[in-house]
Order: sequence, then C-alpha cells, then structure tokens
Amino acid sequence: MTGASEIMSAPVYAVSPKDNVARARNLMLRYGVSRLVVAEGDDLKGIVTKKDIGKRLSQAEPQWRRRPIDQIPVDIVATHKVITAKPDAPVHDVASTMLSHGISGIVVYDKGILGIVTKHDMVKYFTLVGCPLRVGDMMSEKVVTVSRHHTINSVIEIMEENGVDRVIVRNGGPLTAYVGMITLDDLGFASMDFRDVKPIKEAHRAVRAGPKKLRGVREAMMVAEDVMSVPLVSVDKNAMAVEAAKTMLEHNYDMLPVIDGELLGEFSVESIIRWLSEALE
Repeated sequence: MTGASEIMSAPVYAVSPKDNVARARNLMLRYGVSRLVVAEGDDLKGIVTKKDIGKRLSQAEPQWRRRPIDQIPVDIVATHKVITAKPDAPVHDVASTMLSHGISGIVVYDKGILGIVTKHDMVKYFTLVGCPLRVGDMMSEKVVTVSRHHTINSVIEIMEENGVDRVIVRNGGPLTAYVGMITLDDLGFASMDFRDVKPIKEAHRAVRAGPKKLRGVREAMMVAEDVMSVPLVSVDKNAMAVEAAKTMLEHNYDMLPVIDGELLGEFSVESIIRWLSEALE
C-alpha cells in the first residue's frame, strides 16, 4: 500500500513566523510552490499559502491597506492549526483527511518535517494508478462564473458567498463565451493592492450595429480580466479522467471547465481526491 512519503514533495520550503509576507511571496515565486511551512527549526508553527495571502491582503480594513507587505509578519496571515500525516499513512487516508478538513496540503511529519503532500501530488498519483472513469462520471455541476468586468473585491465576495476558491470568467452575459479562470491563488499574487485603478474607455453606438464612438474615460478598480488565467483550457465530458488530469498538471490548474456548447460543470482536484479516498480504500 502506497504511503504518504512515497508521493510527497520534498524538500519543504519554510519561513519563520517573524519573516514578512514579501519574503514568503518571493519564495513561492522563486520555487514555484503555493505553500510554505512556518517553522522554527523542526518545530512546526503553521503553514502559509497563496490563498492565505490573497484572502488577508484583500481585506478592506485600513490597518491592512496602510501596511506594506514587507512589514506584515507571516505569523499574522498563516494558518496555525496544521494537519499532519505520518510517512506511512495510506494515500486514501491522506485523501480523506484533505476532503474532511477542506485543505489542499498535508505536512508529512515524524520527529521533524519530512515533506508535504499537495493536491498536485495527488493528481500525479491519480495519473499513475489509473482510473477507468470519464470526466462526465466525476465532474461537479457547480460552477461559479463572473463577468470580466467584475472588480477584484466583487470576485472575492462571490467566491466567499458560494464557498469556492475559483471562478470562470465570461465575456459579458451568462450565455456568452468563457474566456478565463481566476483562483484565490491568482488574487494573492496578481496585485498586492486591490485598490488599484486604471483608465477605462467607455464607448457607445449612436444606432444599433453602428460604429462605436468614444464617450469618455473613467477610473475603475482592477477587474477580473486583469488577473484571470488565459487561455481558458476546457475538457469534454467524454474525455478519460486520467487524460484530463494530465492536462491539469501540464497547465498547473486545479480545475478544468467541462464545456460542450455550454458550461456543464468542472473536473477538479477535489473530484480526483474524492475518487482516491474511495476507490483505494
């Protein structure tokens, strides 16, 4: 039976509680990781993710707005209750723990920090063990969309209201083309000041189907199209789940929208982890 230590990522990149958020962000960018352990030696103090940074720095309270990220200690934005696993913990147990706690990474710990099992480690394992199911058999039908003109704060509010950490961006109304995807990870790293504004050109047509004429320019907050990941990579419901998982790894995505003329659902990391927790038990 495959254990956590056989699929974990190592070494684990760490920061101390007193390090600032700017250092944590730079380490994540340098090493291409989305989470760091917070530790003092082998003493595990917490974990900090891109999502933690995005959530906290998007808050509207003035005390956050006034503090540069090089003056905010990691300890303030980190999660301190860390879920750990033993090196020999079966993969299906690790998957079940991820689902039950709603987390995307588990530190492998035994008298010290050995590694971390991330959601992408689970996707890699899924492609190796194989699965006979198709995307349509595993997809979730709940997909949240936003307009490309939604402000960043609006996107965050929509995520919180729907209990999701990613949205699909549509190019206008609900029935128009889908053009990108935004995750909380994106929001944590696209801009560290969500009050940024930019000039928006407003145009109108004097008559229907006539030429557009510039009406004016106004200042607007950063919007969804400024931070979305493009191009939007989608998958067909009849595709094999393993092949879809390989596409997710190739693009470093947590989810692929399932589109067949219309948006049907999403094939996600959670779909894969749920299958691993049940099929391998």
